[in-house]
Order: sequence, then C-alpha cells, then structure tokens
Amino acid sequence: MSPEIPLEGIVQKEIQMLAGELRRRNGNSEEELDFSIPIGWEERTGHLNDEPIKRLIIFLRSTGCEWVDKTGGCTMCGFYCATSHGREVSADDYIRQFEHIADTVDLGEYPVISVYNDGNMFNEHEMPLEAIKGICRQIDEYSGIKKVVVESRIDYSPEDRVLAMKKLLNGRQLELAFGFESANPQVMNLCINKGFTSHNFDIFFERMQRLGVLTKPLLLVKPPFLTESESVADILQTLDYLASRGVDYVDLEVTTVEKNTVVHALWEHGLYRPPWLWSLVDLLQRAENRFGDRMRVYVSPWTYSVESLDWAHNCGECDQELVRAVEEYNYRFDTGVFTDIDCSCIDTGWGKATSEQDSRSIPERIRDQLALLRSTPDMRR
Repeated sequence: MSPEIPLEGIVQKEIQMLAGELRRRNGNSEEELDFSIPIGWEERTGHLNDEPIKRLIIFLRSTGCEWVDKTGGCTMCGFYCATSHGREVSADDYIRQFEHIADTVDLGEYPVISVYNDGNMFNEHEMPLEAIKGICRQIDEYSGIKKVVVESRIDYSPEDRVLAMKKLLNGRQLELAFGFESANPQVMNLCINKGFTSHNFDIFFERMQRLGVLTKPLLLVKPPFLTESESVADILQTLDYLASRGVDYVDLEVTTVEKNTVVHALWEHGLYRPPWLWSLVDLLQRAENRFGDRMRVYVSPWTYSVESLDWAHNCGECDQELVRAVEEYNYRFDTGVFTDIDCSCIDTGWGKATSEQDSRSIPERIRDQLALLRSTPDMRR
C-alpha cells in the first residue's frame, strides 16, 4: 500500500493545477504585438542613501516568467497576461524597448531606475545576456543614474549573471528585488505557490552580500486564504524574521485582483477581498513602533504592467485621502501622516473584518475553498 499523501501536498498540487488552467485561459499573445515597444513606464518615489528621490519604473515586454510555465505561477500574479506567453523575445528587441524609453524620457533625471521584465532578469531563458549588456551600455551614458533595480526569483539568479550585470554598471549600485512574500512556509508555498523556503533566502542573501549586491524583499499584503488580521500578523512576523537577518528595507506589495489568477477566481466567487486600507495603516504603525528606524517599510503603488480588477480599499468615502497619505508616507516613512484621518468604516467595516476568524488550518481552508470553486459551472469548463 502506498503511503498516504499529506493534505499539504495535495492542496499544493491542486493550487498549481488551478493556476495552470487559469493561465491557459489567457490564450496566446497577439501576433501583431511589437516587441520593440515596452509596456510602459511611470515615475515613483524612491530612496537613495536614505534620501527620497525620483525613480523611474520601466516595464519591458518579455517572454514571461518561467515559473508560470512550470507550475502555473504565483496565485496573485497576472503579469503573464502582458507578456509574449513564452514566445521568444530577442535581445535586440529588449534593447530597442529600452532605447524607446531613453528616446522618450530623460533618464538623467532619475538617480534610480527600476527595469522590470514581468519575470526574472537573470533567467537565461527569459532575458538573454546580450540584452542585459545592451541595456547596461545605454544606462552607462547617464552619469545621473546611481542605482539600478531589477527583479528575479532567488532560484533564477545565478551568481555569474548577477555579477556580470554588476560589472557592466561600472560602479553603480545594483539592487535585486525578489518576491519573498512571507516567512511562513505554508503561506509562501500553499497560499502563494512560491516554491522555496526561508532557508533558500538565507543562502541567497549571504551570496548577494558577498557580491556587493543590494537586495530588496517584496512582501505580499493579504495573500489568498488568510483572514484580514492574519495577513497583518504574517507581515509583522516576516519583518521580525528579516530584521534578524540584517534586512533594513522592504517593499510591501499590496495584493490586487488580476485576470486569470487564483486570486481572481476566488474574488469572483466571493472568497477573497483585497486588504482594507486601514489594515495597511495599522501594519505601518505597528511596524514603526516595533522597529523604528531599523526597518524602512515602503508601500509599492498598486499599479502594474497589467490592469487590476480590484485593489485595496475601504468604504469609498475615505479611500482617496488614505491613498494620498500612503504616498506621503513613502516619502519620509512617517506614520504621522495618518493621525488625523478618520472614518466610520473603521468600526463598521474594518473592525468587523479584523474580528473574523478561521479555525481551520491553512491546508484545510484551501481544500474547502478549492472544492467550492470546482463545484461552480464556470470552473468546470
């Protein structure tokens, strides 16, 4: 008799099967897409040497994340919709995309530029080394650029390619952002389908420090299958873990609902709501009280290379004021900007949401919610 498979292993396979099925609903990328034109760019607040500065975010049109092809990808990430869906994008096309940005925007105005390819910069199957070389040559023409930020999974970031880019930047800082999401292994691998452990991070972090490369963990605010209060507690516990490793700067990525993702399917069936803005305020205030200046917690704006169907919100009456306050907070990391903001939904809406509890284990609640999804006609297609 074969050994019984633990529930954790069963739900992980089911999550990956569902994620893969939903990705296939994206269909193929449009044949007429011009891969010499990037998805877009936007200006955001950044920091350099602890001072707020302007930074430019560049979204390149890419082949897409290999993790999606292997496992269906992360449960909340809809970036694959904006890619070529695995169709090869040449090094020349990537270089032309960056040239398009340089011809449109004065890169010299931005001390920090973030170059994102909706996947993994250092995965050879996604980004040819020749493309990295060509982009770095263009960056080198601008003395005002002091730091370059890219994104890649820790297991798709071999030392030789990271070090090659660092050398090509000729003394500029290289920062590698990566989705760490949560220090809780069940949240990381069942709720999000991340596919690694905090131990993998420890090894990766030590390697990047040795290479002189900065690292920026991205943490997910309210993954699927967690209650509102659990999601806040999970971030605080993850900050504790990262602080103990010497990390002093993180990005909070606030979950949005993006098409053909596991989060999208749950949201459509009333099983997921993006976080309350009050939860974000609560989290930032508690992090400031706990860590002070030892940990800078930046809130990444929830605008990405793909359109979101839903995002963090309150009752609708206080949303704009709070979003503006979050933008102001990002400038100096001062939670005092939230002090005078008030709304009745703190008690009537958010208070109720944070009091909700779920006595089931994470594998049990995932099993039950996936069973409910499978029972609906649209999920049986």
